[in-house]
Amino acid sequence: MPKVTWTKEQQSAIYEKCSNILVAAAAGSGKTAVLVERIINKIVNENVDIDKLLVVTFTNAAASEMRERILDAIYKKIEENPQDVRLQKQINLLNKASICTIHSFCLEVIRNYFYELDLSANFRIADSAEIELLKQDVLEELFEEKYYENDEEFITLINTYTSYRGDEPLKELVLKIYEYIQSAPFPKEWLKEKIEMFNLKNELKKIFDYAQTIWGEILLEEYKDKIIENRLKLEGIKDKLTRFTELEKFTCAIVNDIEALKEIEEAITKTKENIWDTIYIKANELKFGKWPTDRKCTIDLKNEAKEVRDKVKKDIEGIHKKIFVYDSENAAKDIYEMYDSLKRIENIVNEFEAKFSQKKKEKNIIDFHDIEHFALKILVKQNENKEYVPSEVAKKIMEKYIEIAIDEYQDSNLVQEYILKVVSRQNNTFMVGDVKQSIYKFRQARPELFLEKYEEYKLVGETNENNTGEKIKLFKNFRSRENILKITNLIFDQIMSKKLGDIDYTKEEYLNLGANYENPPESSNFAGKAELHIIDMAKRR
Repeated sequence: MPKVTWTKEQQSAIYEKCSNILVAAAAGSGKTAVLVERIINKIVNENVDIDKLLVVTFTNAAASEMRERILDAIYKKIEENPQDVRLQKQINLLNKASICTIHSFCLEVIRNYFYELDLSANFRIADSAEIELLKQDVLEELFEEKYYENDEEFITLINTYTSYRGDEPLKELVLKIYEYIQSAPFPKEWLKEKIEMFNLKNELKKIFDYAQTIWGEILLEEYKDKIIENRLKLEGIKDKLTRFTELEKFTCAIVNDIEALKEIEEAITKTKENIWDTIYIKANELKFGKWPTDRKCTIDLKNEAKEVRDKVKKDIEGIHKKIFVYDSENAAKDIYEMYDSLKRIENIVNEFEAKFSQKKKEKNIIDFHDIEHFALKILVKQNENKEYVPSEVAKKIMEKYIEIAIDEYQDSNLVQEYILKVVSRQNNTFMVGDVKQSIYKFRQARPELFLEKYEEYKLVGETNENNTGEKIKLFKNFRSRENILKITNLIFDQIMSKKLGDIDYTKEEYLNLGANYENPPESSNFAGKAELHIIDMAKRR
């Protein structure tokens, strides 16, 4: 079997140590092979036993595959050196090695240190159906108590969030918020912090620009995107209209609309003070002129132009009604009025959480979210300054593992990040991933964790005055032919940006050819250049 030739970047990923390392590994770059080789190098050349490594994978299947590949690699090394007792020892150690998902790791922590929690040793993990039924029972019980007590806060929430048809909307809201905050390391604290953002009592006493708030910033950006999108639609039809002198009056109408949108676009960009109120006034003053008529003109393009223009007008008017409802002063008042409602919601979510936890304790069960949060409770403690610091258990685990390797790091969430950080030595974490392949935001994955390190860490060999971690780019693709890579780069160069995809797909991010495959014969179905087929679903309808 031919010996593998590693690239310079792959060698860095295999042998670099003594700092946190982030490997940005593009599709087909051999990241799994590199990770396995790094582990084998630790065992063979650095005399690190396999059970001194914590390897975290995204799925159980990935963990099983990793174990198999490591086992195969160890057997190959034993074939090269049959007398090596240390290598043979690794076969036995592999059975208890920590090559697992984050949930498996957390579960091991809980089972070993359950006495640190108010938890029975023989707890079981409830299935999702049982947990969902229990949630509904707890919520029903909580609401019945509130009705019976005629709780004033609760009645206000009922009047605010429900209708005559029932209280289901409020129940759904409580459950959604409860589920969402479980992705934060400390859910109650996170919820309290976010709700306090609505406490604008002091802002009401001074000149206030709503554009400076997180909500105003998002809304203005959304509005600007809509303005640009619709301006480009008008410019596209204008280019068609200018081909015909008979359509000059229609062209002029479109040009006037374009100029009106440009004026707002420039105002958003250039206004420095009272931004929200300035755009609020301009948006409400925007009027589309009357569309001209010309019965003598028989060119169908004028009808197409009117259709485009009508859609643009409807879109712009719709977003005006959606976004520019209030000026800054009234927006601040509206948000502050929401604050009281949100505090009531916070209270009922916390009451639900307390009752739900008690019911689970009575049944001696834990759920999917508990696995991470219970492990975190074991691993961190608050000091006298109310700061979270590693517990004695975390310090033991920290001493045990020489290195922590995290696969598919772009799909980590905040709880997982906190857990793995607290058991690390702050310079022994090896993270592999590709933010371009992050698809689990709907499960509260935080690709921002990857991106922060990607921006902060220095490439291996670069001056690192701030002692941040090291970054390695594996952007050579060994899986695909050159024609596939070229068209992939061409497409993603056009559509991927920080706003759409979390990263600018520049030439630095391109997939580069890593292997030279022989071209298939001309008679083959795979011969020739790559083709891209775009199906216009609107026309198919």
